[in-house]
Amino acid sequence: MQEPEAEHTFKGNLSVLDVVMITASGVTPASSIFVIAPLAIASAGSGAFLSFLVAALVAAAIALCYAELGAAHPSAGGEYSIIKRLFGTLCGLQTYLFILSASLFVPAVLATGAVPYLNTALGTHFDASTAGMLTVLVGGACAIFNIKANALLTGAFLVVEVAVLALIAWLGFSNPHQSGEILAAPVMLDLQGVLSPVSLPPIVAMVGVALFSYNGYGAAVYMAEDMREQGKPMALAIMLTLFIVVLVELVPFTALLIGSPSLSEMARQADPVGYVVTQLGGATLARVVSGAIYLSVFNAIIAIVAQFSRMMFSSGRDGFWLPAVNRALKIIHPRFGTPWVATLLFGVPSALLAFCSNLGDLTSFTVILLLLVYIIMAIAALISRRRRRFHHPYLMPLWPLPVVIALIACLYVLWTISIASSLKDFIIIAGIVCFGLTLSYMRGRQPAPLAEPTPEGE
Repeated sequence: MQEPEAEHTFKGNLSVLDVVMITASGVTPASSIFVIAPLAIASAGSGAFLSFLVAALVAAAIALCYAELGAAHPSAGGEYSIIKRLFGTLCGLQTYLFILSASLFVPAVLATGAVPYLNTALGTHFDASTAGMLTVLVGGACAIFNIKANALLTGAFLVVEVAVLALIAWLGFSNPHQSGEILAAPVMLDLQGVLSPVSLPPIVAMVGVALFSYNGYGAAVYMAEDMREQGKPMALAIMLTLFIVVLVELVPFTALLIGSPSLSEMARQADPVGYVVTQLGGATLARVVSGAIYLSVFNAIIAIVAQFSRMMFSSGRDGFWLPAVNRALKIIHPRFGTPWVATLLFGVPSALLAFCSNLGDLTSFTVILLLLVYIIMAIAALISRRRRRFHHPYLMPLWPLPVVIALIACLYVLWTISIASSLKDFIIIAGIVCFGLTLSYMRGRQPAPLAEPTPEGE
């Protein structure tokens, strides 16, 4: 195979820890606690704890699929490159469009949702759309810089984020107002405003929401070509990221439930987490925590743009677009060693979406797309090991049990969500599929292997 041109390759100077810091920052655990957890509490009461616990087990099975596949097929294209390699260009392109559609507006939604916390911390009244756009633009600009510098920056922010979550955990566990029974025998407000036992359906329904809050650990695969060593180190990065994410989300979430002075009052609050922090730590601490939430979102935007710009780079390298677009996406900054054009083409549209995005836009169709990608990756984990021409430096334990668990769980959650989804969700997904088919027809089928470094032993 002809060697890739120097200007179209990465420097490969990231360690496992660097990748973990960037990837965990993209998950933004603090935002999951302050944005996703309140939705789960409102829908399932203290039963949300069981939802997050079950989701952690399912996420572990999914992460094992990502770990084996990421080690065997290292590429900046991540999931779509893996799927393309195993099932062909059309399937790879469709996977790419699913991921891109779900991820493009996430920075805008996170940023606009974080502006109220910035206003609380500073006592200001910034417009959510304008401040959100500027947040994405500045975060995206930071993503252009050297990836090693970004790893250090996101790592520093991640330390602050984890410290705040640790503080919340300490507040809750050191000031317990509820017994552990609310976790094993969960309760929630009924229609009469009285705490009553939670039935199983709401708990199961919130497993999908909890999976979404953990989502992002698999994004480590986009950093494969930036790593000093590939193979098992990639698998380690994915599993270590998931462990950190689950730990720093589940522990403070549990502490908030245990430390809540009143579960009834907590359930009535628009910001139940802020209510508990204010009650246990005071208004000043609540402002400090609000500032930390905004910083965690800014940190997440840097990580998200850095990750998905590499996926866009890889799509140009694989010739998914028109020739001029492909050439632009493949350009690597001569000084920083990053795909700066791909970074701009991802970051700028996402920033502009701040003017038409809000937290309500994070609708069920995004979760449906996420589950579809998980299902595709689980099927790939079944197929890849049977393709003997691919070297697998990391093999998941108890294969294929984790794959089967991931498949069954994702299919069940997908079925549950689909029943409650609106027609609009299916129209959007159908539009994405039609666009993929049209683009594939225009560009023609490309069965050739990816233009990427060949894994050792293949």
